Amino acid sequence: MKEFTYTVQDELGLHARPAGALAKMAREYEDTMITLTKGEKTADLRRLMAVMTMLVKQGDCITIRVDGPSEEAAAEAIRSYMEQNL
Repeated sequence: MKEFTYTVQDELGLHARPAGALAKMAREYEDTMITLTKGEKTADLRRLMAVMTMLVKQGDCITIRVDGPSEEAAAEAIRSYMEQNL
């Protein structure tokens, strides 16, 4: 299992465009479970609407947990995307 935290820098937070891109990216790793956690809430990163209901805003600290055969590649791809776009 891989896990990392990230503080959202984008002034719009995790809005539709990056959330959609993350969901699409997560779906590429079918054999691996990828979740996003904010506070007490957790959502499957593959489900766009679940991610959107997390209401992640600028300054929020989120945790990404990746567990499965492709966890190394998935965690690196998601971390890289977030650092470049959020």
